[in-house]
Amino acid sequence: MMTKTVFIIGNKRSGSTQLVRLMNLHPNVFMSQESDIIWILYRFHHNLEIVPYQWDTPVGMNHTLKKYAQLLSRDKTPLENFVTIQTNLMKDGFQDIKPMHKENLLWIGDKKPFQQIDPEIVPFIKEHFPNSKFIHLIRHPFAAVKSSKVFKSGELWKGTSEKDILKLWTRHESRVQLEKDKNEVPMLDVRYEDIISQTRTSMARLFDFLELKYDKQILLEARKITRSTIRKHPRFNCPPETEAIMSQYGYKTKSFWLENPLYVNSFNGLKKLKRKITGIW
Repeated sequence: MMTKTVFIIGNKRSGSTQLVRLMNLHPNVFMSQESDIIWILYRFHHNLEIVPYQWDTPVGMNHTLKKYAQLLSRDKTPLENFVTIQTNLMKDGFQDIKPMHKENLLWIGDKKPFQQIDPEIVPFIKEHFPNSKFIHLIRHPFAAVKSSKVFKSGELWKGTSEKDILKLWTRHESRVQLEKDKNEVPMLDVRYEDIISQTRTSMARLFDFLELKYDKQILLEARKITRSTIRKHPRFNCPPETEAIMSQYGYKTKSFWLENPLYVNSFNGLKKLKRKITGIW
């Protein structure tokens, strides 16, 4: 069976790093942590200089090019170049992902939430990566904004206001909605909040979407490595367009419980006690 491609789309700071860890628990899946491979191939196969993507730092792109630029070939299709580089990434390890050896790889992909839903890039994916699937990871925008501001390695957000980060969230979710409306590629919505609170159910649903067999042990391991603690929720003023997207996924602009430090601290304390006793969040 030919290896198929899967892409995580949506917004940064939405839990995609954890989702990659969970997906990589499956023996037939490999997801890299921001190798920028699609952006690299888009530029390479259009004979364009490979420069950093406007809304991303160049860390992943530079790492990939430094180690694997020599593997890029004009004689190969974008899909062939993709599989070549991504399988080498898997075997060698990439950034914080340790080397993996998976003989029966059915799905291979990368997480670049902004890039892979860019209207300029999506047609390239559709044309050259047949049978691809998109996983739309979404997180409450207020939490994503807060995470962006406190992210220690967040050079991308330096000097960017909370208001502007919220605009970016809205723009990228609007791009997701445009693709969903076209109904040209299979897409699964996954809420970050469900991943941390209902990990086993969420991952079973995701593996079903990819038509993969899995056992209870994979789902149990996913639960073990997923923190189900919550964080105090900020509140921002947001335009109607943002509110409309939020309501579509069950998000509200006000949350009494998540804005209450006493509740948040008590909830997290109980979760940590549970993990100490049972080993599971």
